[in-house]
Amino acid sequence: MDSAISDPHNGSAEAGGPTNGTTRPPSTPEGIALAYGSLLLMALLPIFFGALRSVRCARGKNASDMPETITSRDAARFPIIASCTLLGLYLFFKIFSQEYINLLLSMYFFVLGILALSHTIRSEGISLQHLKELYREPVQGLG
Repeated sequence: MDSAISDPHNGSAEAGGPTNGTTRPPSTPEGIALAYGSLLLMALLPIFFGALRSVRCARGKNASDMPETITSRDAARFPIIASCTLLGLYLFFKIFSQEYINLLLSMYFFVLGILALSHTIRSEGISLQHLKELYREPVQGLG
Protein backbone atom coordinates (compact mmCIF):
# COMPACT_ATOMS: atom_id res chain seq x y z
CA MET A 1 0.00 0.00 0.00
CA ASP A 2 1.21 3.51 -0.76
CA SER A 3 2.37 5.42 2.32
CA ALA A 4 0.67 8.64 1.15
CA ILE A 5 -2.71 6.93 1.16
CA SER A 6 -2.46 5.48 4.66
CA ASP A 7 -0.72 8.45 6.29
CA PRO A 8 -3.18 10.04 8.75
CA HIS A 9 -1.15 13.26 8.94
CA ASN A 10 -1.81 14.38 5.38
CA GLY A 11 -5.61 14.32 5.68
CA SER A 12 -6.15 11.28 3.44
CA ALA A 13 -6.71 8.43 5.86
CA GLU A 14 -8.30 5.20 4.70
CA ALA A 15 -11.46 5.75 6.76
CA GLY A 16 -12.50 8.59 4.47
CA GLY A 17 -12.03 11.54 6.79
CA PRO A 18 -10.77 12.73 10.14
CA THR A 19 -11.57 10.39 12.98
CA ASN A 20 -11.41 12.91 15.84
CA GLY A 21 -14.20 15.15 14.58
CA THR A 22 -12.07 18.14 13.61
CA THR A 23 -13.23 19.17 10.18
CA ARG A 24 -12.68 22.48 8.44
CA PRO A 25 -15.75 24.44 7.46
CA PRO A 26 -16.00 25.03 3.72
CA SER A 27 -14.72 28.33 2.35
CA THR A 28 -17.30 30.81 1.15
CA PRO A 29 -16.74 33.51 -1.46
CA GLU A 30 -17.55 36.16 1.14
CA GLY A 31 -14.97 34.77 3.55
CA ILE A 32 -12.30 34.60 0.86
CA ALA A 33 -13.07 38.15 -0.25
CA LEU A 34 -12.87 39.35 3.35
CA ALA A 35 -9.54 37.59 3.91
CA TYR A 36 -7.95 38.91 0.71
CA GLY A 37 -9.39 42.38 1.24
CA SER A 38 -8.00 42.60 4.77
CA LEU A 39 -4.61 41.34 3.58
CA LEU A 40 -4.55 43.97 0.86
CA LEU A 41 -5.56 46.68 3.31
CA MET A 42 -2.95 45.58 5.87
CA ALA A 43 -0.28 45.65 3.17
CA LEU A 44 -1.19 49.01 1.66
CA LEU A 45 -1.94 51.09 4.76
CA PRO A 46 1.58 50.90 6.31
CA ILE A 47 3.14 51.74 2.95
CA PHE A 48 0.81 54.71 2.45
CA PHE A 49 1.27 56.17 5.92
CA GLY A 50 5.02 55.53 5.85
CA ALA A 51 5.33 57.36 2.55
CA LEU A 52 3.17 60.19 3.86
CA ARG A 53 5.36 60.59 6.95
CA SER A 54 8.48 60.43 4.81
CA VAL A 55 7.25 63.25 2.58
CA ARG A 56 6.33 65.40 5.58
CA CYS A 57 9.74 64.75 7.12
CA ALA A 58 11.56 65.57 3.87
CA ARG A 59 9.80 68.93 3.52
CA GLY A 60 11.16 70.15 6.82
CA LYS A 61 14.83 69.34 6.08
CA ASN A 62 17.38 70.88 3.77
CA ALA A 63 19.21 68.98 1.02
CA SER A 64 22.23 68.06 3.18
CA ASP A 65 20.04 66.26 5.73
CA MET A 66 18.22 64.13 3.15
CA PRO A 67 18.95 60.40 3.18
CA GLU A 68 21.15 59.04 0.45
CA THR A 69 19.51 57.62 -2.63
CA ILE A 70 20.27 54.52 -4.65
CA THR A 71 22.84 54.92 -7.42
CA SER A 72 22.69 53.33 -10.86
CA ARG A 73 25.59 51.06 -9.88
CA ASP A 74 23.66 49.82 -6.84
CA ALA A 75 20.58 49.28 -8.99
CA ALA A 76 22.60 47.23 -11.48
CA ARG A 77 24.13 45.07 -8.72
CA PHE A 78 20.86 44.41 -6.92
CA PRO A 79 19.55 41.54 -9.14
CA ILE A 80 22.89 39.74 -8.92
CA ILE A 81 23.12 40.05 -5.15
CA ALA A 82 19.46 39.04 -4.74
CA SER A 83 19.94 35.97 -6.96
CA CYS A 84 23.01 34.88 -5.01
CA THR A 85 21.12 35.34 -1.74
CA LEU A 86 18.20 33.26 -2.95
CA LEU A 87 20.54 30.54 -4.20
CA GLY A 88 22.31 30.50 -0.84
CA LEU A 89 18.99 30.20 1.01
CA TYR A 90 17.89 27.40 -1.31
CA LEU A 91 21.12 25.47 -0.72
CA PHE A 92 20.92 26.11 3.03
CA PHE A 93 17.41 24.65 3.24
CA LYS A 94 18.36 21.70 1.03
CA ILE A 95 21.50 20.80 3.02
CA PHE A 96 20.30 21.17 6.61
CA SER A 97 17.37 19.30 8.14
CA GLN A 98 14.29 20.99 9.54
CA GLU A 99 15.31 20.36 13.15
CA TYR A 100 18.58 22.27 12.76
CA ILE A 101 16.86 25.14 10.96
CA ASN A 102 14.24 25.39 13.72
CA LEU A 103 16.98 25.32 16.37
CA LEU A 104 18.93 28.04 14.57
CA LEU A 105 15.86 30.25 14.16
CA SER A 106 14.85 29.74 17.80
CA MET A 107 18.30 30.73 19.00
CA TYR A 108 18.37 33.71 16.64
CA PHE A 109 15.04 35.09 17.85
CA PHE A 110 15.96 34.36 21.48
CA VAL A 111 19.16 36.41 21.19
CA LEU A 112 17.36 39.19 19.30
CA GLY A 113 14.64 39.27 21.96
CA ILE A 114 17.19 39.55 24.76
CA LEU A 115 19.03 42.34 22.94
CA ALA A 116 15.80 44.23 22.21
CA LEU A 117 14.65 43.89 25.81
CA SER A 118 17.97 45.08 27.21
CA HIS A 119 18.03 48.01 24.79
CA THR A 120 14.49 48.95 25.75
CA ILE A 121 15.30 48.83 29.45
CA ARG A 122 18.44 50.93 28.99
CA SER A 123 16.74 53.49 26.76
CA GLU A 124 13.97 54.00 29.31
CA GLY A 125 16.57 54.86 31.94
CA ILE A 126 15.60 52.00 34.20
CA SER A 127 18.67 50.64 35.92
CA LEU A 128 19.22 48.42 38.91
CA GLN A 129 20.70 51.33 40.83
CA HIS A 130 17.58 53.41 40.18
CA LEU A 131 15.33 50.58 41.34
CA LYS A 132 17.37 50.14 44.54
CA GLU A 133 17.00 53.84 45.30
CA LEU A 134 13.24 53.63 44.82
CA TYR A 135 12.92 50.80 47.33
CA ARG A 136 15.11 52.57 49.93
CA GLU A 137 13.04 55.78 50.01
CA PRO A 138 10.19 55.74 52.53
CA VAL A 139 6.73 56.27 51.13
CA GLN A 140 5.21 59.55 52.33
CA GLY A 141 1.97 59.26 54.27
CA LEU A 142 2.17 55.55 55.02
CA GLY A 143 4.52 55.61 57.99
